[in-house]
Formats: sequence, structure tokens, C-alpha cells
Amino acid sequence: MIESWEEFIIIEKELNRIMNSADSNARIKKALKYAISAGGKRVRPLIVLLSGKMCGCDYDKLMNLAIAVELIHTASLLHDDVIDGAETRRGRIALNRKYSPSLAIILGDWLISKSVELTSVYGEYYIREFSRVGMMLSEGEALDLYSNQDGFGEREYFDCIGKKTAILFAYSAKTPCEIAGGDNLAVESLYKYGYNLGTAYQIVDDLLEYLRALKDKKSESESMTLPRIYEREFGKRIAVEKTLEAIYKFRNESIRSLSIFPNSEEKEKLVRIVEFMTDKMLGESQLASAGILGQYKK
Repeated sequence: MIESWEEFIIIEKELNRIMNSADSNARIKKALKYAISAGGKRVRPLIVLLSGKMCGCDYDKLMNLAIAVELIHTASLLHDDVIDGAETRRGRIALNRKYSPSLAIILGDWLISKSVELTSVYGEYYIREFSRVGMMLSEGEALDLYSNQDGFGEREYFDCIGKKTAILFAYSAKTPCEIAGGDNLAVESLYKYGYNLGTAYQIVDDLLEYLRALKDKKSESESMTLPRIYEREFGKRIAVEKTLEAIYKFRNESIRSLSIFPNSEEKEKLVRIVEFMTDKMLGESQLASAGILGQYKK
């Protein structure tokens, strides 16, 4: 679905241009090509382009921002894989395994630096905001790293994923509107759209990981996630139900945040992104075959 959109194709072309024109040494360039060519949903840069156009800004003006959010996201994945000792990413050998953890860290640092350079065209305010988001991503990863310690409950979990995941979605949605000169209500509504979407998506990802883990022994290195928190108190069946309730609460809030905007192709695509990141992902799990998803969408 998303891969056929005009915006997706534009983003892929620009990422390939940056990858091929990077002025760097051979090792960095080779690792960069491996990381970028791994693909991905490109949801964050898609949100940048669609939110901005919905607010009256053209794609050319937003492209640096779109690529910047994708690069800092990629950097966070590289660093995360090193921390976790990951073996695969997006269906192939993780970069830290194919090359080395050291090179993965170096490339992550390179991507962060490049992403800041890209945002510099928008001025000091946008560099400062982007840097603040980068620091929050790091804080979220630190919270996640120590999430299995005592005292990590529901409140701590939402603080963690807010910083680790939701804040970059929020930034990707609201900043293009600011660049386009949108009013405070539009900016705030898009921030809520992104933050709620990012929260819903992270809970979906954690639930799917939890469901797979139920089939075999859990690893002690697992992060403490919402279904695991609920399982401690309510047991496995209710844990899944309560996690689904949380997902659809944030999913529905994300879509409702767009209600202030007139109907447009961009708005429709923003809604479809929410559905793709929640309904479609859940629909491909065993929850769909069990017939227990429909009741949570309202």
C-alpha cells in the first residue's frame, strides 16, 4: 500500500541520492548503503511530507526535514541493535553482525550528524527542537535499558515509549505545519496525531513480541513492556485484552486529532498510515484468527 504512494517513491529517491553522493570514507559509505538499502516503512518522513502539504507547504521545502527524521530513526535502530546484540534487522543480518558493533555505532553517529546538518536550512529554532528530540530518544532508550528493574510499571512504561518512539512521530507531524506557517491549533492537533500514533504503534510492536514470546521461554534481556506489566497483575488473557484496549484508545485519538482539517488526499493518507501501523499489523497476527480485534476499534 504505502510503497506505491508518490511520497514514498520521492523519499526513496532522495535517500538513494544522499547514499550515493555521501562524501565519506569507503567503510562508512559501504555501511551507509547497507543500512539505507535495508528498506523500511518510511512512515516518519511520509508524515512530514503529508502533514506539511496538508498545511500548504510543498515537498521540496520539506525534503530536508523528511530525510533528517528518517536518518535519526535509522541511527537509533543501529545503536539499539548494538545494545541488544541483535542478529537480524528487517529480514537480514543486522549491520552490527555483518560488519562490527563499533562500525554500527560510528555510522549511527554519522547519521545523527547528517540529520542535524539537514535541519540547519530551517534555522536555529528547528535545529534546537530537533536536538531536543534526539536527546529524548536517548533518554527513552536509557529508560528501556533498565526497565526490568523494580518499580517499572505502567506510568514508567508510557514515559519510556513517549520518549523512545512517540516524540519523533509527534515532531514529524507538527514541525512541517510550523514551517508552513500553520496556526497553533493545527500544530497542536498534528502533534497529538503523531504522539498518539507513535504510542499506539509501539504498544502494537510490544504486543506482537509478547505473543511470540508466549510460545517459548522468554529471555531475561527482554524489555518490560505493557503486556508484561499487565500479566504480572491480571494474567495472560486479560493482559492481552487490556493491551488491545490501550492500542485502540491511542489509535482512535490519533485519527480524531485530524478532524479539524478539511478532507484532502493528504489527510486520507495520514489516516491510512494509522490504520496500517495498527489494524494491519494486528490483523496479520494470531489475534485476527482468534476474532478478538473488532470490539476494540470503536
